[in-house]
Amino acid sequence: MKNREKSETHHLIYQSIQDKTRIRLKDLARILGLSGRGRTTQTASRHLQEMYELKITFYPNLILRAYENSYVTAYFLRAKSRKAVTKIFKGLQTDPQISYVIFLSGQYDFFVTSRQEQLNLEKFDVSIVKKSCMYTPVFAVPQGWNNEMRECLKSLTASRFEKGVLGRELEDFLPWEELDWQIFHSMMFNARKKFTEVGREVGVTSDTVKRHFNRSVLPYCDVAHYFFPKGYDHYDRSFVIAHSDYEKDFVSSLGKLPCTSYVYPLEEELALILFHEGINGLITAFQKLEEVEVIRDYLLLVPVWHWWI
Repeated sequence: MKNREKSETHHLIYQSIQDKTRIRLKDLARILGLSGRGRTTQTASRHLQEMYELKITFYPNLILRAYENSYVTAYFLRAKSRKAVTKIFKGLQTDPQISYVIFLSGQYDFFVTSRQEQLNLEKFDVSIVKKSCMYTPVFAVPQGWNNEMRECLKSLTASRFEKGVLGRELEDFLPWEELDWQIFHSMMFNARKKFTEVGREVGVTSDTVKRHFNRSVLPYCDVAHYFFPKGYDHYDRSFVIAHSDYEKDFVSSLGKLPCTSYVYPLEEELALILFHEGINGLITAFQKLEEVEVIRDYLLLVPVWHWWI
């Protein structure tokens, strides 16, 4: 299969799962136009496994939205001792109250998230520089997947922007019972996980898992699905903190990039994880956005490593 044709197949698979998270392989094979008795699902499965192996995509994740009784708090930390930064990072990973840690190079040393609003970090010898409620994340779906990065960045900066910020409201109430939490934690990193496997883990039947997933778990979550046309490891990553009065259109314009972009709305700013093929191109794009005042100001940091539960 030629590279162009293979890329189109990969994107069609990604888009199909983006549209229907738990799409069956036989339906995926039909969308791909595969035919041949007994071989269609095998071929579709082979394409999908190839995408996982090349890190062109990952399993779709369940993202619990932000609720009044259950939301994430983000912490920006700085190590008190420069000699202990790596040790601190490893220590933060062991704290059961911490769900996500990014080891950063720049003004902050760590970006940490937790469902604890008052997180005790004294034992890690860090100072909390800033903390904020983190509202429901946005994962920009890449529409520029078949274009070169430099052209995508040009298209982004040439977008038309109107003033408007993202909503920052907590949804009313998360009514989950213990079984819903168990199913969520079992499936959070793979929303396509077999119900029978989940059932064995949590001690209920697959029908019970299916019923709770469809009626109780999925309606309270968003699904994050990722696409990296040249493979995740091909791209450089930057962690950007940006202030903008044009948040809605700016976040929408990130869809012009070839890779999924991660957007974490904080109380006063956006925290972004952007994928690119050279820091100069990304900085040039942000400088242009700053010149036309779409971005008021921004801080660029380099993610050294990350960890999540």
